[in-house]
Amino acid sequence: MHMLLVIVGSIGLIVGSAAAAVLLCWALWSLFRLAGHPAWGPPLVVVPVILWAANLLPNNDFLRLTLVFAVLAAIPFCVEGRAWRIAQVEQRRATGPAGAS
Repeated sequence: MHMLLVIVGSIGLIVGSAAAAVLLCWALWSLFRLAGHPAWGPPLVVVPVILWAANLLPNNDFLRLTLVFAVLAAIPFCVEGRAWRIAQVEQRRATGPAGAS
């Protein structure tokens, strides 16, 4: 029975931290999308990683695993944010400057 609890706890830790990491990156991406630069959000995940590496954050497994997953999840969010920004620039070029006839 103890082995089953350890396995369920480990799976919960992995799934929970992966979900938290994706939500963190998505929230940062969405926040910076409002400012017009969504690619800037996910790289900010590096800040808590640096704080954790400097032992300024609590040392627990959930936080450590969440930061690892967040760094990995930030990669596709950065790519998508850059593509979104390029599409916005192209759309502005296609419509021309504001007020032009």
